[in-house]
Amino acid sequence: MAGVRHVWVRLAFVPVELPGLVLHWRSTDHGWEGLVAYVDREGRTVTDWLAATALRPVPLEQKGGAPAP
Repeated sequence: MAGVRHVWVRLAFVPVELPGLVLHWRSTDHGWEGLVAYVDREGRTVTDWLAATALRPVPLEQKGGAPAP
């Protein structure tokens, strides 16, 4: 897994997905994790390692951009 990408963050006990940005990936004994920056429901910026299973890619059409050539 590589690259920076926009994602939806799904946290336990949070009823909504939060927008986030994956800054880096790493492989662990438990699978892939992303270093993700996101804004929590209180408006605080959080940067944390999250399991890839807690992340959902934002489709390109939702970001309003076009792929780079």
